[in-house]
Amino acid sequence: MGEASSEEIKARVAAAFDRASGTYDQVGTEYFAPAGRFLVSRTAPQPGERVLDVGCGRGASAIPAAHAVGASGSVLATDLAVSMVESVRRASNAMPWLRVEVGDAEHPPPGPFNVVQAGLVLFFLPSLDAALSRYRTALTRPGRLGFTWPGALDAPQEAVFNALEADLPESDQPLDDGPFESPAAMHTYLTEQGWSDPTTETRVHLVRLSDADHWFEWSWSHGYRRLLEELQEQGLLTAARERATPLIDKMIADEGGLVWPMEVHATVVHV
Repeated sequence: MGEASSEEIKARVAAAFDRASGTYDQVGTEYFAPAGRFLVSRTAPQPGERVLDVGCGRGASAIPAAHAVGASGSVLATDLAVSMVESVRRASNAMPWLRVEVGDAEHPPPGPFNVVQAGLVLFFLPSLDAALSRYRTALTRPGRLGFTWPGALDAPQEAVFNALEADLPESDQPLDDGPFESPAAMHTYLTEQGWSDPTTETRVHLVRLSDADHWFEWSWSHGYRRLLEELQEQGLLTAARERATPLIDKMIADEGGLVWPMEVHATVVHV
């Protein structure tokens, strides 16, 4: 089989999030909601501004942005996962200035927007260069882009993922992180792309889970789902789970409970 095209990759990601939409941030612990508020604290939409929120999910950053800009402003939220779009529409009835559409984060509408923001989505895009170029075109002058992205895992987390991925063919293993390797790498990349004044703030959000079963339930509800589905499709999930569960149990024993620290970077640049 040949390498998947960018459109096939995006379709697979959208389909996975469609399947996850019913439980996304709905399994008894929060992650995306606080990450969304963190992003909006950094993009700082002002009353009357126009905001584009790409890869909006269930509205974790789009809804706080709509509250920030008020009725004199506007927010357009887009996502390729139809179920996610429908959930934001239901939540935004009281704010007619928040519009929600099915849309591709790599191909934003023309704008103009004062702010483009992307919560935990840009690392999924097959062509980050192309997306960033289009965001520049869609922004006013001055304008700003803000996005969140996951930081590094700690050693116990790495051990869990190494156990999950142990049986995957080498071609299915995660690729190099590129500019997502570190804030310094990201700033260098963005500057080379023509953006100005890159700044990154980092927070660690503690996802509190009850046990290994809860960890897997939570993982099925968001982007980790793609790995679990890949293992399931290849008949490897049961063995992977049997390897990972003792490591999760050890984290519980060592810490007196299961706390999964999620490091989140929020980067803002200007045009």
